[in-house]
Parts: sequence; structure tokens; C-alpha cells
Amino acid sequence: MNENFLQTGDLSLNLKYPTDGDNNTYICTVYSREGKTLIKKQVELKVKVCQVEVEKGAESVQLPFKTTENLPEDVKLKWRDRYNRKLHVYQNGWRAEEQHQVYRDRTKMDEHLLKTRDLSLTLKHPTVSDSGRYNCVVESRNIYRYKTVLLKVKGRVQVQDQTGDIRNRSSSIDPTPLMADQSV
Repeated sequence: MNENFLQTGDLSLNLKYPTDGDNNTYICTVYSREGKTLIKKQVELKVKVCQVEVEKGAESVQLPFKTTENLPEDVKLKWRDRYNRKLHVYQNGWRAEEQHQVYRDRTKMDEHLLKTRDLSLTLKHPTVSDSGRYNCVVESRNIYRYKTVLLKVKGRVQVQDQTGDIRNRSSSIDPTPLMADQSV
């Protein structure tokens, strides 16, 4: 909040690094010294969730996550899927032994992420079953960041029509519906 809010009358609150976990209705209430409500303001916060689409058979897809803040050496970063399986873990270097076998040899991150601040994850050879929600948590003593990415891998299905011709049809097997485009 503005430090001089009593003088300026600006009661705005700035939320740094909002995530979809912050979606909520927030209420600011100003009381008199006697406890009487003077002003009440309600604000609904909707944070846009990042959505990525790719065709099945693509060489790779990137789950984007960039931060503006310098990251300390003790930072721990974990990308997880909708089943809470670890895709990639970073802490004092790479720790692939914590990675779930489904993602073994399929993930890649920037080797210099502390300098570039690019925490994006590249998933190699995405399949329709990779569709769903992915989360990245970044933690250290002084930092906590969270990012959600919804991935949709669209497949091609061969369908035989009534004439006997085989045609390709796009399909998507995604149990996680994409959210409407909402912004902060």
C-alpha cells in the first residue's frame, strides 16, 4: 500500500506476482476510531492462467515461466503435473533422480536460469496424454513464486466415413477444460 494513504486517500493495494491461487474477492473496509464503517470497497481479482496448445507429434512444447526478480543460489524449483508427479527439479544443479519416470529424458530447462530468470520448461515429444495442468513452484528463504500452465495436446484421429474413405480429424483428449480468457 501507499505509505501516505491517509494524506493521499489512495487505499490501493498492489499484489506482486499474482497467481491463479489469488483468484478471489477482496474487501477493503475503513473504520472510524469508534469502529463505525466509513468506506467499504469490494474487488474481484481474476488472474489469467497461461494456456499452451500444440499438435501431437510436435518435437517439443514450452511451458513458459519468466520472472523479473533475481534468484538466489538457494532457490528450489519444481515443475509438477496434474497428478503431482515431478517433471523437473532444480536445486543446486539438476536432480533428475527426483523426476517421475514418465518424464525421464523428456524435459529441459535453461542451464543458466538464475541469470536469465527464464524458468520455462521444455517438454519433448508431447502426447495427448500430456494434456492437463502443470504447476511450477519456486522457493527459497525469501521467495515464493507459483505458476500454472494448462497444456492441450491436440491429436489426429483417423475416421472411416460412410463411403469407406479414411479421413483425419482433429481431436483432443483433455480432462482439464481450458479456462476463459481472464485478465488481472
